Amino acid sequence: MCCGRNANSMASTANRVYTTTRPAPQSLAPTQPPEFEYTGATALTVVSPITGRKYRFAQPGARMKVGPVDRSWVAFVPHLRRCM
Repeated sequence: MCCGRNANSMASTANRVYTTTRPAPQSLAPTQPPEFEYTGATALTVVSPITGRKYRFAQPGARMKVGPVDRSWVAFVPHLRRCM
């Protein structure tokens, strides 16, 4: 037969609350705008059809930060490559 001690200790264990912390998801972490480099031969001005923002690359090798909304569109412009 049971004397009751084990039942009491089991009940107190069942009432415990355990919490854990997780790191913030990658999408919520602050990020820098992506940077693109111009690889063409002359200057280049790109106007985003999404936001209307102008990106001016004055010479070959020029780098510019591109807004996150325009990033996917600018990635398809010839002679622009994303810097890592």
